Amino acid sequence: MPIPAARPGQPAVVVLGDDGGSGGEGDLFALTTDPEISVARLRGERIDGAVVHPVAGRLALDLSFDIEYFNGAPHAAVSIVRMPVVWREGDFAADLTAMVRRPAKVDMLAMRRELAGWAADAGRPARLFPPQASNGTPGTVRALAALILSGHAAAARAALHRAWPRDTRGMTIGGEGAFWSAVCRQMVRHLWWSRFGLDRLPQAALVRAAAGGLRA
Repeated sequence: MPIPAARPGQPAVVVLGDDGGSGGEGDLFALTTDPEISVARLRGERIDGAVVHPVAGRLALDLSFDIEYFNGAPHAAVSIVRMPVVWREGDFAADLTAMVRRPAKVDMLAMRRELAGWAADAGRPARLFPPQASNGTPGTVRALAALILSGHAAAARAALHRAWPRDTRGMTIGGEGAFWSAVCRQMVRHLWWSRFGLDRLPQAALVRAAAGGLRA
């Protein structure tokens, strides 16, 4: 895809090289011609979901921050959050400003329903996460990841607590802390987390801390 009226230092052309397969692994190439010809390559999964938005002569695109197979989810039930990326200093860079400006919203009813269905399917979560279940919890994971990637990890943790299944007496079922820690581990182990320096997001320290243990 050509970038109309590309500014000096901005890519003039973006090329997608998709390896194929259900994971969408492949490459994204950015060709810069001014002040000299150079090619930058970005490789990852779900690269076929990249959406380029040429804005005022500069490169802006959305990449897929994906969490796969979480909690027994099938490959088709991947949790994806769109991550805005721009061209800065000769390379792809996360647009942290755009990320933290996104509305921090979550559908609590949908999360409660999904978690309750998962708990029933799994025979209720034990103290250690995860039990095996047929469908996983892709909507819940996507909602939590979206909050984390907008700098609202504390709100994500609070939302999970409010939505977490209760027993017939209204008592919280075990495994909540382990679930949260597992989500956080998936976040910080993702290629894009390190590649784009997402430790710079607000409240990223909360995610890092939770990824290292199983605290409630």
